[in-house]
Amino acid sequence: MKELWNTRYGSEAYAYGKEPNAFFAAQLEKTIPGKLLLPGEGEGRNAAYAATKGWAVEAFDLSSAGQKKALALASERGVEINYRVCPLEEFFFTADQYDAVALIYFHTDSSSREYLHRKVFEALKPGGSLFVEAFHKEQLKNDTGGPKSLDMLYDEEILENDFRLFETRLLEKQQIILNEGPFHQGKASVIRFHGIKAN
Repeated sequence: MKELWNTRYGSEAYAYGKEPNAFFAAQLEKTIPGKLLLPGEGEGRNAAYAATKGWAVEAFDLSSAGQKKALALASERGVEINYRVCPLEEFFFTADQYDAVALIYFHTDSSSREYLHRKVFEALKPGGSLFVEAFHKEQLKNDTGGPKSLDMLYDEEILENDFRLFETRLLEKQQIILNEGPFHQGKASVIRFHGIKAN
């Protein structure tokens, strides 16, 4: 898997563009800046954007090529981000550490997904926000991005179960038109979530 992402991020072009995910950016506009964690951050488009909005950004990804481009993008925007290269299982999630966590197209197998979602809940401060945008299971019929394994895709039941300890502010499936670099283009079926960790 690391080789796949290093290859994808190894070219000069940004695989998913330099601009932030639209849902993520819209949620940040409504959230007071604090400490933000971005797992699976890839080439840094969301991290760099958040830093320009006053967030203290931590990120990680298993791709060193992604980290290199993320740091370059942050430098281009005149901001700093703390970006570690490691697989999910090696990242240490400190309890009650973050004001917000965003999972933007972080797709993994179901066992790793359950681990990630549990750790994210623990790592958020009480009152902290979790933002998710990911491909819905219905995305399998589209050729506009995302994994081709049903086990790595999402639906409402999965998020309701995994995030049952959150106060749900938003949970919806949407049909959208993606325009995020060469790998996310066209009509897509996505699912979005915003939850608050109870005080």
